Amino acid sequence: MCRFLVDDVPVRSYPRKSDATFPTRPMYVYGSIWDASSWATEDGKYKADYKYQPFIGKYTNFKLQGCTNEASTSCKPPSASPSGGNRSLSTQQLDAMQWVQNNYLVYNYCHDPRRDHTLTPEC
Repeated sequence: MCRFLVDDVPVRSYPRKSDATFPTRPMYVYGSIWDASSWATEDGKYKADYKYQPFIGKYTNFKLQGCTNEASTSCKPPSASPSGGNRSLSTQQLDAMQWVQNNYLVYNYCHDPRRDHTLTPEC
């Protein structure tokens, strides 16, 4: 199981579906300011207001932690993370993740029927 947490709140969770996915498939974190393309705005449902430009992304106290699949057992995930093995999220964590996704998730590439999912085995 791969989980992404922001301020100790789980925001995404991906199950390991095969050997082609986590933890053997390399992971990365990517941040960007999207250009309001139709794929990112649900075909224009969410409009970009360019009068607020320039748009700036800013991260403070950014920490990224994890272990490679070749890492020794001494490599431990961060203590705030409930990851590792098949440990599940608590009811409170599941509720928090659902709230985040309901209130902030605009686009989920795993649920995009126009996307080629052979390139995203985690979906």
